[in-house]
Amino acid sequence: MTEEKNMTMSECIIDNTKCIKRPERDCGDYYERTTVIFVSVETLKGHDSGTKTEDTTLKSRPGESNYGSEGSMGRRSRVAAACLGLLCLLLLAGIMALFVYYNGVTVSLEERLLVYRTSNNNLSEQRDELQIQNKNLDKEKAELKRRYNMLNQTCLEAWKKFGSSLYYISERTESWDESRQNCLKREADLVIINNRAEQEFICTFKKFFWIGLTDRETKGTWKWVDGTPMTTRFWSPGEPNGASIDSTEDCAEVNTFNNQEKNWNDLRCSEQRHWICEKLADQ
Repeated sequence: MTEEKNMTMSECIIDNTKCIKRPERDCGDYYERTTVIFVSVETLKGHDSGTKTEDTTLKSRPGESNYGSEGSMGRRSRVAAACLGLLCLLLLAGIMALFVYYNGVTVSLEERLLVYRTSNNNLSEQRDELQIQNKNLDKEKAELKRRYNMLNQTCLEAWKKFGSSLYYISERTESWDESRQNCLKREADLVIINNRAEQEFICTFKKFFWIGLTDRETKGTWKWVDGTPMTTRFWSPGEPNGASIDSTEDCAEVNTFNNQEKNWNDLRCSEQRHWICEKLADQ
């Protein structure tokens, strides 16, 4: 009877094991539970049975469930930490890339700024040079205009060229001082006779002319209007004859009707005579 009772209990326990087995558990879990059940049967021999074995079997389930939940949470935490670390690495790489890019852009902009400043300085220097050249050109233009007007006036007034000088022969008579003023207005002065060739040229115009010779500064010392002393002379016989202090014959004339070698006379400066102006041809 005892053996039959034990066999019946074993069968019942095995049947109970089959009843509590879950489809989702794998074969390993099944065999492990069966072994535990048989160990429990051996342990339970000679005792009143059934309820304690069932309690032991049922108490193992909550532990298994908690262990599975903790493992799942650990795996999820590790995955989350790995993802967070990867995001941090990507963010750091992005920041470094932006820094390198920004640094390159900054260097490029500084180089361009330096080039622009250098170009601006060069342009400023060129502008200053052009302004100076423009001023010089304005001066040259004014000088050319002045010469043009003079040449135009020379052509209109029929100036005569001899050697390196131009000569203007007046058509009216005036005093010595008035004659000189007329020459100065033409940017010239009363003629200065430096040599025989010039004396002969003057004598081709048959008139009485004032020349640029006077002794007003020092009586008896004749000087040309440019301040140089007289070295070439073509005085008529007995001339100059106004060397006395009381004499007013302080200006010289040339009488081209007389001998070319001897046709200068001293005369009162207030007398009316024609006059000859002289200036350099390239003046």
